Amino acid sequence: MDNLSIYITRNWIYTPIMKNNKTVNRQAVPGKTQRTRSKLVDAIREEIVVTGSFSAESVATRAGIATATFYNHFATKDEALSAAYEQLMGDLVALVQQQCEIENLLDLGLSDLVENWVADTANFFKHNAALFRIAQAAIERSKPMRDLFRDHESQVTESYRQFIERGQAASLIRDGHPAVMAKVLTVFSESLNHPLVQRIETGDEFHQEIADAIAGILRRRTGMENGKGRT
Repeated sequence: MDNLSIYITRNWIYTPIMKNNKTVNRQAVPGKTQRTRSKLVDAIREEIVVTGSFSAESVATRAGIATATFYNHFATKDEALSAAYEQLMGDLVALVQQQCEIENLLDLGLSDLVENWVADTANFFKHNAALFRIAQAAIERSKPMRDLFRDHESQVTESYRQFIERGQAASLIRDGHPAVMAKVLTVFSESLNHPLVQRIETGDEFHQEIADAIAGILRRRTGMENGKGRT
């Protein structure tokens, strides 16, 4: 096959193609093994959401594959749980990064941004409550799970730090040490994974109190906000 090479690396296929006599990289396409693993991880999460637990047999049935295939990818149930937890924490990091785009602060103002953040984060924790609960129990006995948590927690904290720095540069967030303030935000965001918070109704008094408390960490000392949010 002239001018066409297929590279297979860790089950991902990269297919450079020719366009106007120049090589153009095509977007990576997952190989069969990776697609099957992803399908299994999705099935684990779905099974936990629906039933509160999972087994190799129930996951295989939900994924529409043989139980033996489950064990081809995961030697133990803890290994399967770790894969699902890693994907879950990746989703949480992505949610935080989306929330912490500086454009949101400029468009909404601090108060409205934080209200949206509280509602979205509480809903995320609520939807995934069973998996977080199972993972929390496993973290105590599993170093890989603890390492996963710490790595993703660090990513969340770094996203908060960058957001705070940009907000300070725009004079929309009070002065202070961004790294320290980011740690405080991380603690508050983890506290949203609480049954009481997961029962909030958007816009109710409890929601407002939580949002006001978190906004108070960031609000400029004058109590004034730029943008379209309220003061």
